Parts: sequence; structure tokens; C-alpha cells
Amino acid sequence: MSDQIIATLIDHLLDGSITPEEKELLAQWVLHDSNEKELALMMEQAWRDFKPGESLPAEQADQILVSILHKAKVEEVPAPVTAPVRKMPVRQVAAAAIFFILLTGAGFLMLRKQSAPVPAAIASKDVAPPSATRAVLTLSDGSKIVLDSAVKGNIATQRTTAVIKRGDGDIAYHTDGQANEIEYNTLTVPRGSRIAHVALSDGTVVWLNAGSSIRYPVAFNGQDRKVEVTGETYFEVAQDKAHPFVVSKGNNTVRVLGTHFNVNAYDEEGPMKVTLLEGSVKVNSGLGNNLLLPGQMAIMDPGQNIDVLKNVDIEGVMAWKNGFFKFSRADIRTIMRELARWYGLELVYQNVTTEKFHAEISRDIPLSKVLKILEQTDMIHFNISGNKVTVLP
Repeated sequence: MSDQIIATLIDHLLDGSITPEEKELLAQWVLHDSNEKELALMMEQAWRDFKPGESLPAEQADQILVSILHKAKVEEVPAPVTAPVRKMPVRQVAAAAIFFILLTGAGFLMLRKQSAPVPAAIASKDVAPPSATRAVLTLSDGSKIVLDSAVKGNIATQRTTAVIKRGDGDIAYHTDGQANEIEYNTLTVPRGSRIAHVALSDGTVVWLNAGSSIRYPVAFNGQDRKVEVTGETYFEVAQDKAHPFVVSKGNNTVRVLGTHFNVNAYDEEGPMKVTLLEGSVKVNSGLGNNLLLPGQMAIMDPGQNIDVLKNVDIEGVMAWKNGFFKFSRADIRTIMRELARWYGLELVYQNVTTEKFHAEISRDIPLSKVLKILEQTDMIHFNISGNKVTVLP
């Protein structure tokens, strides 16, 4: 991996925003690819750019990390006579600190070698909305590219297809011809990320909500144009009557020629939902199929018949793509699941209300402001500690 990518991963580690995919990449680099000098330089640069207080550990995590970092200070700060400390190599100390954080998942406050005693951990009082698209692209050979870290231009070549990172930070596939063998890429957008979108090789454009992924051929080859999704995705399909576009999640499929539609396929949200904005789509599930018209939603419960709802609130369905939350007769758990995906939260519930909520709120405001709006009903209250939110009656 390039120095730029590693520097970005360490920055994300330091500010507490690192995703599971980024943790895996950083762990692989520390174990297999780094050298002592390179690792030390990366950590020093990350510290120079780090803003203390952005993400802080629990008390126990803080104590363990202090113990690790004190070993790194042995050359500058003499150890007490009653408690001698064995000197550790720079790489060993840095790797120990990194892997402690990777294993515990805690954020941490790093100590400069010249600094005074390590300050105590302080719980964060708020959670900002995601400021970056933290998508990870997995290529056909299994290698991964963190799109935040990739420079603009050609970031990969997959046989006859070039993968281009554009000026807006998203990616597009440009193919020179049909490949004899199909290769797949996967775009994953983690929780706590802004929306990403990708232009596929046929001209179809796909938007992905936080906590979503799409697996697709780098160049379409065959009768159908098939992709697989998880989470929530919005499609504007390029028209090609000779090659239908097929979206699948498990046994559920959506078959189209050229149209605009939304797929909500989060596992935690129950049956897959397909909402048609324009054109027509054919939806198939275990026991049947239906043809949708604009403004209709198919609820596709595996092993059950497909339910079709008419005159759906399209604005509410597409709120995520248009920059706001829209809740209509939503229970608090449904609301909090959506907030958790966007802000990257851990949720705890204590005897919460069964009341339904109506709200329309910007997705670009801090979490505390969203929760204060919900608290105005006086039916629900919240406590924020770092990225942990407790929902109270």
C-alpha cells in the first residue's frame, strides 16, 4: 500500500473514525508490509496532524495504553528505581499500541515522547455527521482500495476496464470492450460514511447509503446485467432492451430494462422493499412475481407472497439520498437504527416508549441536535457518551 493510504488509515485510527475494513488493512500492513523506520515516521506524522479530544478511550483502555506508551518513553524518562522498565523497539511499541486499539475498538489519545503525564480520558459530548465517503473498493484479486486515500484518476485496471476516481470522489468504470471472463468488484460503504455512488461500465449509476454494498461485474458479459446488493441502494439504470438489468438479494430479484428505483435490503429492517420512481420493474420472490408501476412499493418477504403498496411517499423513501431523515409513524427503534447507520452509533435501550414519531430532519447536523428534536415530544430522552447512545423513557 502507498504511504498516502497508510497515513490516512493511521489518521482515522487516531481520531476514532476507523472502519472495520480500514482496521483490517492497517493490521495487514503492520504485520506484513511495514518496517520499523516507516512505521515510526507514519505515527509521527499522524500525531502532528491529530487534534486531541476527538475520540477518547474508556478508563480501562486508557490505563492499558498508558502502560504501553510509558515503555516507549524509557529513553527520555528514567524509570523509577522500584519499577524498572525494559526498553522496547519503536516498531514493537507502535505495533502494540495499534493492535491494542484494533482489538478493543477504542479511540485513544496518543502521548508525545516530550509531553507531560498522559491526560485522563474524557467522554465525547456529541457525534458529528459523517464528513467523508469512507467507501472501500474490493478488486477481483481481493485487494482493497480505500477511496478516501486514492488519488484522482485511474486507480485500478481490471482486464479491459479502467476504474476511475472522479473529482467528486466517486468512481466510474470505463471499458474498452467485452471481456471473455467475468470479474467482479465490490463497493462497500460502512456505517458512519457519507453516501457513495458508482457509474458501472454500462452507464448505470448506483447510489449507496451508509451500511450498504454492491457486487458487480467490471464489464457486463452475457444476456443479463446482474448485480448483488445489501443495505440501501438507488439505481438509475441505463436502457438496454437486449440485456435486462437484474438486482438480487438472496432469493429476491428485481428485473428492469431501464428505470429509476430504490432498494432497501438492510437485514435488520425486515423484508426487502423495492420502490419504483419511473419506468417499470418486475420483482420476483419465492412464491411469485409482480410488475410495479411508478409510485408503488413491493414488500418481498422470502417464502411469502409479494405485497404491493400504492401511492407510496416517494419523498420519504428517497430522503436518505436527498440529505435528510423523514420519519412517518416510525417507532423509536426504527429511527435509532437509521441514525446508528449514519452516525456510526452503538445503541442501548432502557424501557423505551411504543409511541410513533413524525419528523423531518437534516442529516448534516450533529447528533445532539437530532436527538433534541425528538426529545421535544417529551416521550423519549437520550444520553450520549462517545458514539454510544442510551435511549431512555
